[in-house]
Amino acid sequence: MKTTRSVTIHAPIERAFACVADNDNVKKWAQGVEEIIPREPWNPANPVGSRFTQKIREGGRLSAYEGEVVAYDAPRHMAITLDNPQFTMRVDYRFSEIPGGTRLDYTAETIQSNWVGRIFGVLFGWLTNRILDKQMAALKALAEQDGDA
Repeated sequence: MKTTRSVTIHAPIERAFACVADNDNVKKWAQGVEEIIPREPWNPANPVGSRFTQKIREGGRLSAYEGEVVAYDAPRHMAITLDNPQFTMRVDYRFSEIPGGTRLDYTAETIQSNWVGRIFGVLFGWLTNRILDKQMAALKALAEQDGDA
């Protein structure tokens, strides 16, 4: 399942990019994310290949996702993968400067591990889209706050 969104953010590209590139900022807008733990030394100038564990509160339980930064070109592009036993998610953030701010083009592709996951993905796709819309609105609001994100 592939999902895309485009969001206009009335903030400089550097501030908008920091909302996805800085782990503390991600926890402010990404629903349920409680912790992002680097699994090796993190090179902020070039984190491609860096692995991390992302802990997300889903309902009443805490799930762990193994992640990796697969593309990084600040402040224009960042892509990660997130894996758990049920699925793999590839997330791509592309930023471009526009008059009055920044445009974010977001793409997420979810690859289910089995047929049961595919069925649930179809049945609950509306919920996934609703959560994504809330997250994009929260990311936009964070980037547009006065001061640094």
